[in-house]
Amino acid sequence: MFVDPNHEIFPDNTWYRKHDERNYDIVNLGSSGGKWAFDYSDTGVKGMNWAIQPQTLYEDYELLRHYHSILRKGGYVIITIMPFTGLNKKTGMMDAMKYVNFDIQGEPIQPYMFEMAQLYAHHPILFKKPAIKAFIKYLLDRDKPIVKSPTSQFDYNPMDEEQLKADAAMWVNGWKRQFAISDFDAPLTEENRKGREYRINLMRELIDFCTDRGYHPVYVIPPVTQYLDSYFTPKSKETYYYSYLKAVDRPVPLLDYSANKDLMSSTLYFNSFFLNHRGRHLFTKQVLKDLGVAEQ
Repeated sequence: MFVDPNHEIFPDNTWYRKHDERNYDIVNLGSSGGKWAFDYSDTGVKGMNWAIQPQTLYEDYELLRHYHSILRKGGYVIITIMPFTGLNKKTGMMDAMKYVNFDIQGEPIQPYMFEMAQLYAHHPILFKKPAIKAFIKYLLDRDKPIVKSPTSQFDYNPMDEEQLKADAAMWVNGWKRQFAISDFDAPLTEENRKGREYRINLMRELIDFCTDRGYHPVYVIPPVTQYLDSYFTPKSKETYYYSYLKAVDRPVPLLDYSANKDLMSSTLYFNSFFLNHRGRHLFTKQVLKDLGVAEQ
């Protein structure tokens, strides 16, 4: 349930006691798409991937506010733009739970229900049925061999065409339920329009935070397979991507790979959505090249 339990991903106080590195060239924010899109190893560029599956734009901003000093002046902040970055979502205790073990001072990354999340982390039995179910799962799973994440072991896609189609449909149906959308080509619902206004203002704050400190924010829209992309028409991309970024009204460069056919090949992914080990390296190098960040 916890993010970065060994304090190796985010430069919190424990990380700083073990690492001397400073002046990073680039960090990326984001949710699922960002987590599986970027890998800075073997690029010659000092970068950190701060995307988490899942992660809201608010949490992106809070992570940046806490840890931005790791960046060099003039460093890049990639803001990963996914189909529904411009819509708001409700958070709960489990969203705060991810960040409970971060070694930071001051306000937590996700303050909403943070005290309850701490209580659950340290005294789960007080939560009765949910805690008992989690403990039983732990007992059942503790002797199973640890299987590495697919992205660390696959340079190919284990899904066949029918599985890719089913996986793409699963993601789309999940998003429709999450945001109460019946048709991607339809106008935003009233609830989603309200969420859009909140996300517009939040993105402005995030960008202004970057520019005020001499960092370079960049929007990046990662690719997906043709199976998932087929659900998004030009009209829906205008609604969920471009009209949102236009409304933010900040002079931020956009690297848009959503129509890059070469990067849609399913061989670069481990499902219909997430880039695999080979795909991440190829995509990260392409982004760095397009940014003009020279390899050292």
